[in-house]
Order: sequence, then structure tokens, then C-alpha cells
Amino acid sequence: MEISTLLLLILIPLAIFLIIKQQKKTNIKSAVVKKEEIIEEYKRQIREVISKNKNDQSALLREKTKLLKKINYELSMNLFFDEKESKKIILELLEIS
Repeated sequence: MEISTLLLLILIPLAIFLIIKQQKKTNIKSAVVKKEEIIEEYKRQIREVISKNKNDQSALLREKTKLLKKINYELSMNLFFDEKESKKIILELLEIS
């Protein structure tokens, strides 16, 4: 009787842990959703640079160029985006003003 009780006390928390762990794995975002989140974050960063430097055109150009170079590098290293998509995103970001 004591062994079966001990086994139940061990197996029930283990089962709960495994169920919770499995639920965390199923909450993985799809590639499309992740791509959109990345693009939106880049747009937010560009808008932030524009708003911070709206009174100084040379600083705006310098900071926007620096950020676009960083974004271009990140996109080239990101497995979600191919070269065509990266170019399209950079062109979209260039048009934001």
C-alpha cells in the first residue's frame, strides 16, 4: 500500500509537469506571424529614428542609414527571409517618412 501511494505521489506531479511542458511547445508562432512581427518591429524602429531626428535632416539621414544597414544585415542572416523579401522590406522601410 505504501509503495503504491509513493508511486502516485511521484507520478502525478511528473504527469502535470509533462502536460505543462507540452502545452508550451504547442504555442509556437507560425513563420508568417513571426515574419510580420519582425517587419513591424523594423517599421517601429524607423519611425522612432524619424521622430527623434525630424528637426535635423543630416542626423536623420545618418541615423536612418545606420539603422537600415543594421536591418539589412539582420535580414541577410535571418532564415525566415530570402534575398528578394529582404530587398522588398528594405524598400518599404526607405519609403517611410
